[in-house]
Amino acid sequence: MIAKRVVTLLAAAAYLSFTVAANAQSVITDQNGCKIHNPIPQKDERVDWSGGCRNGFADGEGVLEWYVGDRLEERYEGQMKSGYAEGEGTYVSRDGARYSGEWKQSKQHGRGTAQDPDGGSYEGEWRDGRPDGWGVYRAPTGEVLEGQWRNGEYVSGTSQRPI
Repeated sequence: MIAKRVVTLLAAAAYLSFTVAANAQSVITDQNGCKIHNPIPQKDERVDWSGGCRNGFADGEGVLEWYVGDRLEERYEGQMKSGYAEGEGTYVSRDGARYSGEWKQSKQHGRGTAQDPDGGSYEGEWRDGRPDGWGVYRAPTGEVLEGQWRNGEYVSGTSQRPI
């Protein structure tokens, strides 16, 4: 059961509007003409970016908000470079999924923590938007997986069940 829960949490954490942006061909332009890479264009979608713009792309510290219609769907606060989340930043989705940590080309990369709306969490190392390296997953039920992860899969370590 815990393995299925881990997959659900990590899939939610990895599915950010811009996590697959490194392969994106599309961009979206904010209210000031600043571009952000947009991997999954949607009808009635718009973005607001509060930070700087360099060579036509979001760059520097700021807040990026993604809307569909008038509804705020996602918010990213942190560093951007050339239209990608790059460096330190925090992402929060409308449903409460959250990731705070390091980014590279709009994918979780480095150290960070993902939290699922129901209370599950993963804290540890990330690579290309997936847990990779040492990390700890805590299920809402109290179960814990601690150890090595490769390409989003738990490969070895210890498992603890609540008493």
